[in-house]
Amino acid sequence: MHNRCFAITGTLYHRVVSGLESPSARTGCVLCGRPTYDPDKKERPWSRGVLEGRQVLICPICQIERPDWTDALDRCETCGSTRLSIMLGEVICRQCGQARAGKPDEGRLAQR
Repeated sequence: MHNRCFAITGTLYHRVVSGLESPSARTGCVLCGRPTYDPDKKERPWSRGVLEGRQVLICPICQIERPDWTDALDRCETCGSTRLSIMLGEVICRQCGQARAGKPDEGRLAQR
């Protein structure tokens, strides 16, 4: 019953990082909300991608159960790959190396 209450309010699967209340600061799978965990060595690893200019994680289970999980991810403007990362505020394509400006973090800008 106690865990059910957390699932309904969303606090079990959407933990807030560093006290920030914005959804972009929550950890876990962007598709199902599953909290991050270290998968078994034989299991598929978590995948990272960029969605609407923000780095996100996709859990191993969603990668298996949702064959179209990459459809919503941002794509490289040069090669079309979804293998993007965000480093120092820039979106970097891990396929071809192309870089572009990332989306500013509104939560941090508002606090300054």
